Amino acid sequence: MKNERILIADDQYVVREGFTSAINLFGEEDGHSVVGEAASIAEVKTLLENGLKPTVAIVDGRFPKDGDGARAAEIIKDLSPETIIIAFSTYSQNYGKEQWDKLSSPTKIVRMLTNLKH
Repeated sequence: MKNERILIADDQYVVREGFTSAINLFGEEDGHSVVGEAASIAEVKTLLENGLKPTVAIVDGRFPKDGDGARAAEIIKDLSPETIIIAFSTYSQNYGKEQWDKLSSPTKIVRMLTNLKH
């Protein structure tokens, strides 16, 4: 995979900055770039409605203010169906499993719902 245009969606600034820094540092050689950041599901929707077309979206499993990552994935699927969604969570690996399982087909989702705190 080369030249990926990446959307990072997480309610925590430090997590978004961490992903952005890592992609800028390690992905630049392959042409990867962060094309958008969102702190909420509403921001994800606004970015996509305004024409952002990421090839990959890295999505948190939980947005305390406006729902879970599965809802964000639904919006991404509806507004940018070719986007590959990478989901992650710092909560237990079963958090939101039912919501994600409903989306698994035909949405391209790479599930990383493991507890990242360990």
